[in-house]
Amino acid sequence: MEYQNIDWSKVWIEQMEKHLQCGNKKKASIWEDKESAKRFWEMSQKDNQKRARETIRTLNITPQSRVLDIGAGPGTLAIPLSKEVNHITAVEPSTGMIEVFEENMADYECNNISIVKKRWEDIDVEKDLDGPYDVIIASFSLGMPDIHKSIEDMLAVSSGHIYLYWFAGETSWDMHSRKIWPQLHGKEYYPTPKCNIIYNLLYQMGIYPNMETFTLGRTEIYNSMSEVINNLSNHFSVTTDKQQEILEQYMEKTLRKENGNYIYDARSTRVKMWWNTQDY
Repeated sequence: MEYQNIDWSKVWIEQMEKHLQCGNKKKASIWEDKESAKRFWEMSQKDNQKRARETIRTLNITPQSRVLDIGAGPGTLAIPLSKEVNHITAVEPSTGMIEVFEENMADYECNNISIVKKRWEDIDVEKDLDGPYDVIIASFSLGMPDIHKSIEDMLAVSSGHIYLYWFAGETSWDMHSRKIWPQLHGKEYYPTPKCNIIYNLLYQMGIYPNMETFTLGRTEIYNSMSEVINNLSNHFSVTTDKQQEILEQYMEKTLRKENGNYIYDARSTRVKMWWNTQDY
């Protein structure tokens, strides 16, 4: 097949279907539980506050900017960003994330954020949103079944810059899943499609984004193996006692041990892609 004839939208859809069919839960379902969402927020405050500040510093924003944050989670970017812009519309589907987000909005006295409680792929851009937006951000929230349509919907409500953040190459959780998935689920693990497909799709759409590659690491420290299993079971779609036993044996052999604690190093290469829609 000639390179120019590859349908990158179809490649994304096929790879995402394989990822979901291999036994993996839909990503949003991991965060339905409030406690999981709370742990995510606490870790983001501990490990990634500097990264959040750096992300915000590099956005093309002014005090008058209207921002759309897709997959906002517990407000990791939206909470600090709200102090810098006029208004933020946050799209977030997961119940646990929304509960923590709303608590954070109250704690930090953010009165210029509105939350749309839907998946991006279920959004009606005319009915659910109040565009256009000066800045649109999708930060590691691109696990969408049809990335082409998702980007087209972003373009439909954009009057300025779009920033997409996603993964490049095999992540640490991909590596662990590739090794243990056949034991857990009796089938091969298929990762989510990565940034190369997004770039090629954008190129086919006549969009030539700026790109920046960076490494982001997160170290999770657990006091006990039961804490490890409680936190990681959802990520490996563990639902039975047998699967829990398999995961525990794997983590016991794999995780680094330090001062009686278990250390989970979640490091990955990531990519930021951005462009000004007014240029196209």
